[in-house]
Amino acid sequence: MLKKLIELRQQKAEKVAEMRAMLDKAEKENRSLDETESVDFDKLKDLVKQLSDEISKYETVADEERNLGAQSNPLETRSTKQFSNDELRHYVKTGELRNLTTGNGEDGGYSVIPQLDKDVMKRLTDDSVMRQLCNVVRLPVGAKEYKKLVSAGGAAVEHGTEGTARNGTASPKLHEVTIALNSIYAYPKTTQEILDFSSIDVLGWLTDEITETFTETEEVDLTSGDGNKKSKGLLTYERTTENDKVRPFGKLQKIEVAGAAKIEADTLIDAFYTLHSKYRKNAVWVMSSTIAAALQKLKNKNGDYIWRDGLTTDAPATLLGRPVYFLETMPTGGANQAVIAFGDFKRGYFIVDHETGVRTRPDNLTEPGFYKVHTDKYLGGGVVDSNAIKMIETTA
Repeated sequence: MLKKLIELRQQKAEKVAEMRAMLDKAEKENRSLDETESVDFDKLKDLVKQLSDEISKYETVADEERNLGAQSNPLETRSTKQFSNDELRHYVKTGELRNLTTGNGEDGGYSVIPQLDKDVMKRLTDDSVMRQLCNVVRLPVGAKEYKKLVSAGGAAVEHGTEGTARNGTASPKLHEVTIALNSIYAYPKTTQEILDFSSIDVLGWLTDEITETFTETEEVDLTSGDGNKKSKGLLTYERTTENDKVRPFGKLQKIEVAGAAKIEADTLIDAFYTLHSKYRKNAVWVMSSTIAAALQKLKNKNGDYIWRDGLTTDAPATLLGRPVYFLETMPTGGANQAVIAFGDFKRGYFIVDHETGVRTRPDNLTEPGFYKVHTDKYLGGGVVDSNAIKMIETTA
């Protein structure tokens, strides 16, 4: 039944395309349909109506079968349905939203394909260094920004004795952090011939194309985004040499060196112990591969290398006992640039996703002969605890 339903929908899409071509031709020639064209158009219209009626019958049966299946297995939901390659191919070619988890209305009729959403987010987590290191939160539908109250310290504790009055103590200072969501998008494209005649894995193709674009965009935004219609990246927060006790909330502490070549073992040791002990136990080093290549040669005063390679293939290298991660969007040196970050990123920087997930909307009109799938998701990012991350920065 499913195969027949897909065939009928494809036939309907082809007839509608013929009708559109007739109207486009007449419009291009600045005229109305002539008598012959009007007769052909009416025939196509009647045929589309017949196909619509036939499709409706099959869809009614399919709906009832799904309802019966859901009643027999209440744990099965639409969000867990696995769509076949033929169904996904049909969706890309025709834009048919039926059977997909769909948001129609002001958003223009986007769809969420559960398999695609799951696969893309898994690949993003595997490929994105920032997603591996930072705390990721997911906002529910209707929420446009993430808010969190962060304590900046200042609470006082007194000692009491029996029989004596107890005075009030100072309250901790609280700061509100707001992380706004912004849209990022990908536009994978393929030809009509590939969809028509090849055995392309539609889900795999979309996952590969979307993940590659999203990963690159996210890494750039989360490290150097200026906060204008994009996330506020880690490197765009103001940095100062003031320590935690006197530095304003929201500013990061830095250690300055006169160029990347001047970074020594003592510099790293200073950064290590500048970080409060409560953050050090989960802290990691984050740097570009270029900087890592230089740090691998550093020795302590005893002549021992301070860099340790991972014990297994997938294990990260360590520096002063803490893992090292390579983030290629970190700068490799230069005037007034942070070159190394060290800290507890789970507490220091939050990435915000949205419950709507990865949404898709096919487009087969703007570029004849090609099928494009406009895909977008929401992303937010920002520093939450500015004491949890320290920076080593080069000076001019």
